[in-house]
Amino acid sequence: MTRVETLIIGGGPAGAAAGCALAAGGREVTLIERSAGPHHKVCGEFLSIETQQHLWRLGVDAANLGAVAIEDVAIYAAARATSARLPFRGLSLSRYRLDDALLRRAAACGAKVKRGVAVKELTRDRAGYIARCDDGATIQCRHPVLATGKSAVRGVRDGRDSSLVGLKVHVRLAPTAERALAGRVELALLPGGYAGLEMVEDGVANLCLVLPRVAVARLSPGWPPLQAYLAQNSRHFSERLSGATALWEKPLAVVCPGRSHLHRDEDVAVYRIGDRLAHIPPFTGDGLAIALASAALATAHIERGAPPASYLAAARRLLVRPLRLAGAVAGLAANQLARPLLMEAAVRAPALIGALTRATRLPLAIH
Repeated sequence: MTRVETLIIGGGPAGAAAGCALAAGGREVTLIERSAGPHHKVCGEFLSIETQQHLWRLGVDAANLGAVAIEDVAIYAAARATSARLPFRGLSLSRYRLDDALLRRAAACGAKVKRGVAVKELTRDRAGYIARCDDGATIQCRHPVLATGKSAVRGVRDGRDSSLVGLKVHVRLAPTAERALAGRVELALLPGGYAGLEMVEDGVANLCLVLPRVAVARLSPGWPPLQAYLAQNSRHFSERLSGATALWEKPLAVVCPGRSHLHRDEDVAVYRIGDRLAHIPPFTGDGLAIALASAALATAHIERGAPPASYLAAARRLLVRPLRLAGAVAGLAANQLARPLLMEAAVRAPALIGALTRATRLPLAIH
């Protein structure tokens, strides 16, 4: 059995950020990531100003990784459309490139990174926790940090629902569509969900959708059925994706909660970060900020010797307001009766978009 002080389970942005901070502070850290190498994940790939600041503090410059600037947002629903300037300059970068850069940074800070290994079960013992891995290894740790994204780990309870499915595919747009999309993120309200489209690095566009599971179950696999679904339900996305070429044979998919979620179970004394702690509707573009902010908050508590219960209480104070607001807006957007009223308000007062964007942001100072 291997013994470590802190074990981080999951090497996405939250886990890698925690590894960076703890290792840079002189802590003994082992990080386990189940993927053997860089890979794509379902994500809108939007970096808010808070996300950029957190990355900068960790020593990762998204612009140097090829991120593109996002300054405007446009929303489409049926025959209505509106657009507004974002209250900050966003960036867009693929998770393939971002996650790999963060893991490399964690290793450079001194974290021991093990790739291609998955933790199958986490159980409590007298000295802390024991993680059993799929390669047969057993690791005992004092501080377990759970950062497995939307994937659960046996032995740790998960109270989230999974009524929606996130889909993602990278595409090459026609030249005219690529030029029109430059510098902006476009959102289309769909039956029970929404889709987002924005450019990432190397002239590639990221198309990400959140749809009810029942709707996804009716879709045939592959890009053509998804393109046909968008053409049927969004006139604008039909035009924007005309002549587009999918770079993958089929979209990536992952189940996700149908509403905002904030973990409330204190029975298991684990430092939950990222999606294991909270889920915010993806249209806010703040999921990565929550991942990085929760990692910063958890590492600060670990360094002070504060228990997970104290960390969870602080995380709730940080997250409850933006989660509630984002959940309320997402509920209105998904409601067939309320959606026209919400869209009408946005058309008449585009500044409302910026106000809601600011209201769902997290504070930059994390304690």
